[in-house]
Amino acid sequence: MNLNELLQEAQRLANETELPPVERTLSQVLQATQELHSRVTQNGSNDLQAQLLLGSRGVDLPKLTQKVESLSARQSFEPLNPIADTDVDGFLKNVRNNAIIAIIEETNQNIFKMVERNKMRAMFAEWGDEKELLLNAMVGPTQEDFPDVPRHMVSTILPENALPRSRLNRIEALYAAEISEYNKQHGQGNQRFNLLTKLTQLVKEPQNGFDGSVQEMWSVLAYMANVTPLSRTADPIKARQTGQQFVQLALAYLEQAYKKYMNKIIQFNRLVGQRGGIPNVYNTVSSFVTVTFQLPQRLVGLLDVTNKCPLWPLVYYSLRSGDLGAAAQFLKEAGVSPDLLKLIQHKQQEQQHKRQHHPQHHELGDQERPNAKLESQLKLEYSNKLRVCTDPYKKAVYAIVLACDPHEPHPEVVRTIDDFLWMQLSVLATDERPDYHIDRLSYNGLQSLILDKYGENYFNAGEKKSIYFQVLVLTGQFESAIEFLARTAENRAHAVHMAIALNEISMLGTPSNSQQPLLCIEPTDPSPMRRLNLARLIIMYTKCIEQTDTTEAMQYYYLLRHFKANDGRNMMLTCVCDMLVENCDADMITLVFGTPDLNDPWRYVGGIFALFPSMDHDKYTLAGMVGDDLSQRTKFQLAIQLYFIAGQLDKALRLLSSLLMQVVHQPPSEGSMREQLTIVTERMNHLLTERKVDVDEHVMATYTLLSQLLKFFDYYHEGNGRVAAEILAKNRITPNSCAEVDECVRRLKLIGPDIIKVLPDVLLAAMDLIYEEYKDYKSTSGCGGIGSATSSRSGVDNSISESKEERLMQLRQRAKALTNMAATLPCRMSADTNNRLVQLEILMH
Repeated sequence: MNLNELLQEAQRLANETELPPVERTLSQVLQATQELHSRVTQNGSNDLQAQLLLGSRGVDLPKLTQKVESLSARQSFEPLNPIADTDVDGFLKNVRNNAIIAIIEETNQNIFKMVERNKMRAMFAEWGDEKELLLNAMVGPTQEDFPDVPRHMVSTILPENALPRSRLNRIEALYAAEISEYNKQHGQGNQRFNLLTKLTQLVKEPQNGFDGSVQEMWSVLAYMANVTPLSRTADPIKARQTGQQFVQLALAYLEQAYKKYMNKIIQFNRLVGQRGGIPNVYNTVSSFVTVTFQLPQRLVGLLDVTNKCPLWPLVYYSLRSGDLGAAAQFLKEAGVSPDLLKLIQHKQQEQQHKRQHHPQHHELGDQERPNAKLESQLKLEYSNKLRVCTDPYKKAVYAIVLACDPHEPHPEVVRTIDDFLWMQLSVLATDERPDYHIDRLSYNGLQSLILDKYGENYFNAGEKKSIYFQVLVLTGQFESAIEFLARTAENRAHAVHMAIALNEISMLGTPSNSQQPLLCIEPTDPSPMRRLNLARLIIMYTKCIEQTDTTEAMQYYYLLRHFKANDGRNMMLTCVCDMLVENCDADMITLVFGTPDLNDPWRYVGGIFALFPSMDHDKYTLAGMVGDDLSQRTKFQLAIQLYFIAGQLDKALRLLSSLLMQVVHQPPSEGSMREQLTIVTERMNHLLTERKVDVDEHVMATYTLLSQLLKFFDYYHEGNGRVAAEILAKNRITPNSCAEVDECVRRLKLIGPDIIKVLPDVLLAAMDLIYEEYKDYKSTSGCGGIGSATSSRSGVDNSISESKEERLMQLRQRAKALTNMAATLPCRMSADTNNRLVQLEILMH
């Protein structure tokens, strides 16, 4: 390609590509080229590769460099520079940043101080421990070396019958005494007092030292439970939900509490209140409103104000105090809202009529309610005008009288939890005021609102336990309130006795299954009602005092006598059985069941169970239950003693026989199991001689033979072989000849396997006795032996020799019979036993 063609191609490319005009001379281009070359060579190949890599990823390196260079290097928490006061936005931003920085700095300082304080506390504690160790190591037996070291004299003389220290504190001991007295009245057949009323009086007595919040909780519970007693067959949950008496009780309690509050406010402002006249609700409300609305700004927005006294607060506080007559009187004097006045007067008449005649609640239709039309007109007026009324008290009065608009919070009027609860209870839907056109709040809906929707967080129940408890009780949720109170250790005793008191008057809902959780829900119960597992609550409370306060624990378990366990047994007996099994010893058995009667050793008198005459027949059932559990836990001796108490001699003999079978052959030793069983056997033999009992013949035969073998081995180990052999012969345990082997084996098979297992040791002992007797006869027969006789001996000597030989032959026959019996026994004896028997028999020949 020549220069002309190259020029044409360059022009063509320039025409196709629009490039920005560049006006540079050749010297400028050369200078730029040199600068680029120097910069590339100075940065090096690594920088060049980095620029190429970042450029391939879309990173503009020059702009990034400018951003990095523009960053401020000043300290992050450096105080900001002040700016001019005219710059409002900058000033506010500066104030905000300074506040954030100040909070961070203060937090850091607090953290440093807390760490330093904890470090010093740990250091001082460690120093204290080291000083205590040094002083303990330095102080010797004499006080003269260290006269300044204090010395405390501690008595080392212990009482003969030391009792464990009670784990009940003062409050719990007071409760336990009342429970014991209550059970005592029941045991004596007297009419029992109301336990809830009695415990409430106990809490209110000043000398007992109960906290004020605890007194208030007991008071509200006693007030809400002051209803017609329910029968034990009625379900407390369903009875509580269907009746309106609990709503009326809650309203009355809140109204009485508010009247006390108004009187308290008036007493603090007697000059302003100017209280006078008859001490009734009308005058009290007038004085209270005068004190409350003495400032002019409190009257802003209120309607019907006369002489600085607003009308609607007077009406509202009259309703808040539960006096419809006072509210009607204020409206009548003001001459406003005649329809509302008429409705209030009618409600007052209905209220008085109910108090006089106590009619049964029934649902009324619109045709049976003479004021249905008037209520409809007032509700229409409330919906159209009063929803936007500036007077909150007037709006609240209409809502309360008409029992409508339950979701309106009335924030200007409702200031406390009591006010909120009273307002919700006042507008509840009841059978007497049905309304199918306006949203109404039911009793169940209010309970769900308190328990489920708002819950413990809304009421700050963690810090205000008393308030949340009262709210639950006032809404009829006794079980949830008690369970909430039982979660904390300081209130658990109060919760347990509240549940007990309610259950005794048949007002506590309990589950049908005792294995349910502490708070459970039954499928048939209305939402959100729960049931409280009283048995589980009492067991949790009583478990820790079983060892130290056994009598008090039994008193609490006595309250569960009407409950049934899963296996159908009495819950009281089940709890006491578990207590005895876990802590059973001779002292515990004596404490619970008493001691044997001197005149009738089969009968036990005294003990804690004697405090419950109604449960006297169950004492023997309990002893049998405990005996069964103890035998399963291998505590056989205690189980036998409890079978004695229960009168279950058949089980006692079976268990005693199985134990004797294992130790009957052992030599006596002090403190051994055999020695203990020997004492038990002697007592059993004594009891069997005192009275004949109906026991299985097979069991009695086995026990009788084992008791005889026990005596046999006692004489055998003492070396009294003659008496031991007489016992064997008398009871025909071993054969005297080979002809008697089959009869002895057949007889032992009929008695049972227990005797068969003992026979190897019996045969060895019997063989040993025969061999000893054989050696004695052999040693007295002379040097010539038994069969040698000289012609010079007399006839008398020959007869003596013949009698000795005959006796030795008898002993050999008895030994032979024992080896034959060992061979014919149904059990397999050990080789050592067989070898020993055969060796002894051979030694006799």
